[in-house]
Amino acid sequence: MILKTVFLCIVILFSGFRDCYTFGQQKIKDFNLSNFNTDGSQKWEMKGEEAVVYDNYIDVEKVRAQYYSSNDTITITSKKARLNKDNMDIHLEGDVYIVNRDGVNLSTPSLDWKRDDNEIRTVERVVTAKDDMKIKARGMSADTEFKNVDYKSEVQAFFPGKKTEEAITITCSGPLEIDYNQGTAVFRENVVVVNEQGKMFSDLATLYFDSEKKEIIKIVAEGNVKIVRDDNVTFSQKAIYQGKEEKIILEGKPKLFYFPEEK
Repeated sequence: MILKTVFLCIVILFSGFRDCYTFGQQKIKDFNLSNFNTDGSQKWEMKGEEAVVYDNYIDVEKVRAQYYSSNDTITITSKKARLNKDNMDIHLEGDVYIVNRDGVNLSTPSLDWKRDDNEIRTVERVVTAKDDMKIKARGMSADTEFKNVDYKSEVQAFFPGKKTEEAITITCSGPLEIDYNQGTAVFRENVVVVNEQGKMFSDLATLYFDSEKKEIIKIVAEGNVKIVRDDNVTFSQKAIYQGKEEKIILEGKPKLFYFPEEK
């Protein structure tokens, strides 16, 4: 805590103030604050057009922050932020936008960055995108490198089709849990998969994807599976959608019902 205070004093001193304790609050133009690892390498930095320093926190306007890891750099911008001087947690608000070196980007009205937990999270509406893939949801938590992401509810995911321009859409009540290292996305509760061939309903669906090739390998739907295609409705306990072939394999005593249209 003493080191943090000393460092904040140094920042304020070089910004034109010579006494950190004279006033209850102080304004700083062109605010710049850095945090370092134990080996001396830079961990993160925050810049702002203006900052107001209070006893326990710092309010920053027009924020631009960067988080550095061994294999990634994450850039964060927002209209304003509040930095907790005790634990260095940051609350960002107003057009929050995050992008990493791989091109994964996120936008949301507000966001909390928990330094000790290495986590970002929000209860607001959030949109994330990479290449042609886009996910919308309400509420999200993730590690700062976006390797594991948990979307809380009201999930809508859009993926490019393999052979056609029409996207594959997956919705669920939530949560949606994505592990980018494993290449899996688990959709839970009231899952609906939609493509040009029809709709597939289930209790749970696990999507396997190839990040490098940017394609869906397969989708495994489980629990009360129902597939609707034209006049046909099929029920089963499990269905596997093969992304490359764009075909569905049914398991668990499937039943097919045909409902012809009245003429």
